[in-house]
Order: sequence, then structure tokens, then C-alpha cells
Amino acid sequence: MYREIEVTIQEISFEDEHIQKLRTDKGAKQAILYKRLCSKAEVGDTVIVNVTATDLQLGTGGWDIVVSHRHKALHWKAENEGHIMKARYTPCQHSVQTIESQESDYHALFQKPFSLAGLPVFLAELHSMIPLAFSLLKVKYPKKRLCVIIDDQASLPLFISDQLREIKKAHTLITITVGQAFGGDYEAITVASALQFAYNVLEVDCLMISVGPGVVGSGSYYGFAGMVQAHWSHIVSALQGKPIWIPRISFIDKRSRHFGLSHHTLTTLCEFTFKPANIPFPFLDQEKLKIIKSQLIGREPYASDHHFYFSTIHVDEWVDEALKASPLPIQSMGRTFAEDPHFFCAVAEALRFGIES
Repeated sequence: MYREIEVTIQEISFEDEHIQKLRTDKGAKQAILYKRLCSKAEVGDTVIVNVTATDLQLGTGGWDIVVSHRHKALHWKAENEGHIMKARYTPCQHSVQTIESQESDYHALFQKPFSLAGLPVFLAELHSMIPLAFSLLKVKYPKKRLCVIIDDQASLPLFISDQLREIKKAHTLITITVGQAFGGDYEAITVASALQFAYNVLEVDCLMISVGPGVVGSGSYYGFAGMVQAHWSHIVSALQGKPIWIPRISFIDKRSRHFGLSHHTLTTLCEFTFKPANIPFPFLDQEKLKIIKSQLIGREPYASDHHFYFSTIHVDEWVDEALKASPLPIQSMGRTFAEDPHFFCAVAEALRFGIES
């Protein structure tokens, strides 16, 4: 299914150098315009919007996406022209200069291999883990800079993330978009190149691999975007880094596949990750600890000899302080810290483990 309609702009509710948020007269009655891909709109203009996801009541946060301007052609040009295409072979394909490309000042760096030399790299399945990690670092490790490598298993344009747009104002977050994803501070072709750049050039204190908003799931055994975590883990291991998985935990999710330790973590880690990984768990009472351990035992034998750590340290107060310091409210799957504390504590414990161990 693909469907687009013409709408009239009634209001511009937000605008920066990358996007416009528009109020419209039809469809979802709200639309996002990416300035890199479409001419900016004015009130009263007619634009064509893609309403496929909103018609199906899926993803995109309830926003239609502007496809084109009815009467204005776009001639967008970057300061540094590159030849690597992103969103390739789609109507919105465009060229960017990646860090690896021949035109890049950093091209020579990628002519040789490198090692992460044991550096911990955090693997975060969900986009909501990024602003939480950022806020946690800000209140407990304020001098540390975080670089997040954004893979293309969810939203391709990073501009759609309100959370990242807000926290980047602190200038201690750096983003690299890889694969078909675009809109980061830097563009890269592969996760490996992004790690090499972050380690050798940016010299950041913390490295995380994650995705933009809007991961895909189908309620099936292997049909979910989080399967890519095995790929991330293998890359980090191959580069002599220390892959640290942030386990997806919930004891209130009504879906059996996500209760306790989510099958998105269990399946990907236990069946598809062939190099040892590190999985720290937050403090759990005896009943919940028993559930998690039973789930892990149920997946034996694993594809590799993974390292599981069960913390005795409480991180609740740290999480609470971080959430209060966050410029925007942080939820995951629509749930708050009070509603689903173990999800939030899992992010905190992974950071604590990676930084202090």
C-alpha cells in the first residue's frame, strides 16, 4: 500500500534548519517536512504528503510526511559535497559526504584497520535508551561525551527525533548516521567505520550503537529490527572492543514475549551472537531474579559463552535524578519510570558497569 494526498498548510508549529512541523487541513492534520528533501512551506501552500503509515495507524508518531511542494522546486546543496547516496534508489535519494569517502579530510584514516583496545561499546535496541543514557551520564559523569552511532533499522532521517534535537543543545552528544540513515553530525557507510572515527578522531568517552525512532516488530520469532544487535556485537568484538548489551526488561508488559527479559534480547543474544558479550542486569528482587535466570536457562546452550552480571547496587535514585534533569520527559513504549522501573534501571546499570568495571 502507498497513499499520498494534497493538503494545505494552516500553521507552521515548529521550524529549525532541518525540519518544519506543519498543521494541515487533511490526513493526520500534522506533517513533517524535511528541508533536505523538500522545499520549505509557507502557510497557505499546497504540499503532497505520504499518509500511508497514518492511514494504517502505524509509526511516525502520528505524522504525515511531506513528499513534495506543489509549486516549489528544491535545490538543496551541502557545504561539503559528497557522492555517497543515502535512501538509495528511492525518490528521496541524495548525496552526502561520508567520513570514509574520497573527498573527506578523514579518508586516509580508513586505509588501515584499527582496534578498540577493550573499549566498552553499549548496544541499545530502542531509541528511548539514548536520551536516558545521556541524562544519566550528565548527572553522574558530567565530563563524559557520548557518541551514538545510529543504524538504519528504524527511522532513516535522524531529524525526526525531538529528544536528540533537544539534548544536542548541551554539545556533549555527537551522532553518526550509518547505512541508509542520515542526518547525524557525521555520515558513515558502515558501523565499523563509525566506530573507527569515533575512537581515533572524536576521542569520545562513551560509545553507543542504537537506532532512530520507530523500530519494527511483527510478533514473530525473528521478524524484528532488534536482530541487528547481533551484528553490532560481532563488529565490536571483531574490533577488540567490549560489547555491553543493555537488556530490555519489563515486568509489566502484557505481551508474554516481552515480559521479564524480552525475547528481543534473548533470541538475538542467545541464538545469533557468536562472540562472547557482556550483559549486566540491574538489581532485582528474588522473584524477578528467578524469572530472568529461568529465561536464560531456557535458552541454553547459547551460541557463545556470554558473561551475565547480576548487580547488587541500587540505581533508582540515579535514574530519578537523571529524569528530573532531562529537558524532555522520557518514556519507553509509552511507559514512565514509575510504571516500568526495571527498563530504566537496566540502562543505568549497563552504563555503570561499562564505566566503572
